[in-house]
Amino acid sequence: MTPRHKFDERLDQIRSDVVRMGNLAGEMAQQAVEAMQSNDLALAQQVIRADDEVDFLEQDTVRTTVLVLMQEAPVAADLRFLTSTLGVIGEIEKVADDAVKLARRATKLGGHFPGELRMALHDIGKQARVAFASALRLYTNYTPELAQEVIDFDQQVDQAYSNARNRAVDLIKENPEQAKSLVRTIDAFHALEHIADRAVAIAKRLKVHYESPEVVSRES
Repeated sequence: MTPRHKFDERLDQIRSDVVRMGNLAGEMAQQAVEAMQSNDLALAQQVIRADDEVDFLEQDTVRTTVLVLMQEAPVAADLRFLTSTLGVIGEIEKVADDAVKLARRATKLGGHFPGELRMALHDIGKQARVAFASALRLYTNYTPELAQEVIDFDQQVDQAYSNARNRAVDLIKENPEQAKSLVRTIDAFHALEHIADRAVAIAKRLKVHYESPEVVSRES
């Protein structure tokens, strides 16, 4: 096996580990929304515990990526791929943190999530997960079109979050005795909006890598 083949195998393993970490973070986000919708405190605690596995994967994959950077002295596109991978790993870890925040809000709300806002929670949760899943696909199979879709889609998520937040504020004015739980509800929506922001950050990082002049000229 040539040195290049061995190097490519190491890159493939890093890709696999990053995708595994991303899938776990995405599953945590989905479960956190389900926990809040159904007041499933056991599921919320499961999400919180899963963060330890994400943290372990983050540390292990960062360590492997840094070792490759130090041992292989990669150049050009390989170097940009590895440095962008470190950024992607960081964004995935933040998605897991956002899922944990959402799960913690579910435990604190104790089943008092406003029924009027349940559909908005479902919709924004789905939008955020779709954006994040698309960003993960970019990491393994980049296309400029999908990258731009992820970036543009953020406006839709932001608008949905703004609408839900404004309605929650109206409910606080109408029912000031419920202000504490409604503020936690806004925090839950904010955590989901942040997940979409992480997806955009991944898309922008990969856009810089794959659409830089050197990569384009090499592949043309």
